[in-house]
Amino acid sequence: MKHLRTLLAVTVALTFLLGLTVATRPDELRSTETDRCKEAVLTVSSGTVTSSSCDDELASRVAASLDESVRSVADILDISWVRRADVVVPATDAELVSLVGPAFADMAGVAIRDGAGQRVVLNRTRASALSDLELRVLLRHEITHVATRDLTSDSAPLWLVEGFADWVAFHGLGLSLRQAAPLLSSDVSAVPTDFSGPGRDLAYQQAYSIMVYLESGLGERGVVDFYLRNGVRSAVDLSAADLAGWREFLKTSIG
Repeated sequence: MKHLRTLLAVTVALTFLLGLTVATRPDELRSTETDRCKEAVLTVSSGTVTSSSCDDELASRVAASLDESVRSVADILDISWVRRADVVVPATDAELVSLVGPAFADMAGVAIRDGAGQRVVLNRTRASALSDLELRVLLRHEITHVATRDLTSDSAPLWLVEGFADWVAFHGLGLSLRQAAPLLSSDVSAVPTDFSGPGRDLAYQQAYSIMVYLESGLGERGVVDFYLRNGVRSAVDLSAADLAGWREFLKTSIG
C-alpha cells in the first residue's frame, strides 16, 4: 500500500492548508483539451460521476466502485444521511483549482461543500494512477467526510477526523496495520497535529492507528460512537484516547 499512501492525500473539505504546489500545464494544452472533450455523466444507484469524455476510463472505474463504497460507509456508520455521493473529475487543472483551491489541487481527492452541495472531487492524474483497491479506499475516505459533515465540527481535531475516515476506508479489506500504515513505529508521544508538512503521511497513519487501537477495546460500534461524540468538539480529552495504551498496542501490533 506504499503507492496508496504516497498518492492518497485527503482532507476535511478545506479545513487546513497543505501548501502544496499545483502542477499546471500550458494554456494551449488546456484549451485544446477543453475543445475536444465534452462533459459526461455516469449515473449509478448511489450517485453520479461527472467527468470529461476524455477521462472515460477513470470515470468508469469510479462508477464501478461507487455503489460498493457508499454501501460500505453506510454499513459501518449506521447514521442518518443521504447514502449517495456525487463525484466530479475536473477536465483541466484550471477547473480543479477552481473547485478545491490551489493548496489542494495536488491531492488525489477532496471532499467539498459549495453552492452545488457536497461532492467528492478527484485529481484525474493522481486518481488514475491508483489501483482499484486504492481507488476504493480513496472513495470510502472521502465519502465518510460527506456522510459525517453535518454531525461534526469543522474545528474538530484532524487526528480524529482523518484517522476515522481512514479507519472506515480500510475497514474490512483484510489488511494488517503494517500493510495499511507502513511508516508506523511505536515511538509515539502524542497524537499527531501536523498534517501539512513532510511528515504528513506519518501523521495520517498514526491517526489511523489510534482508531484501530480504540476498536481493539471499544469494538466497531464503540469507535463510531467515540467519533460522533467527540467530532463536535474542538478538542478531545486525550485521556479518552489513552496514549499509554496506544503506545503499548503499537509495540504489540508492529514491534
